[in-house]
Amino acid sequence: MTSRPHHEAGFTLVEVLVVLVIIGVMASIVILSIPTPKTALDKQANIMVGTLNKMAQDSIISGRVSAVGFDRSGYVLYEFANDDWQETVSDEWAETYSLKYKRIGAVLDLPKKAKPAVLFQPTGLSTPFELSLSDKDIAYTLIGEGDGRVALRKEQ
Repeated sequence: MTSRPHHEAGFTLVEVLVVLVIIGVMASIVILSIPTPKTALDKQANIMVGTLNKMAQDSIISGRVSAVGFDRSGYVLYEFANDDWQETVSDEWAETYSLKYKRIGAVLDLPKKAKPAVLFQPTGLSTPFELSLSDKDIAYTLIGEGDGRVALRKEQ
């Protein structure tokens, strides 16, 4: 019988280091792909933009004028029916939000009670405006250029 050389079982240091590097890369990919949690202001701003854009589209489709009004405590959505403004939805701002409302470049005071201020016409046109919402960490501006669309800009 010939004797074979004796090899010890196990992994080399290089093999162990390669596996650790692969695990590290995979872990960093997973961590970087986890979305950051959204704040209440993030959610509020995105909901407002979606709601106002939907109102503008609904006005075109239904042939009726709709509007939104802002006040110090919240906002109200309106629809013009039977020769009068009918409230359809209202909601309140969080107490921590700071608001600034502009029309044609001028800063306007928000009223105590909302009334129709930004109109969405069946023609696709709307009232130009800017509404800035901010809290201690972040700020958003909702911008209506008058073309029936509302855009959202995150401030730095």
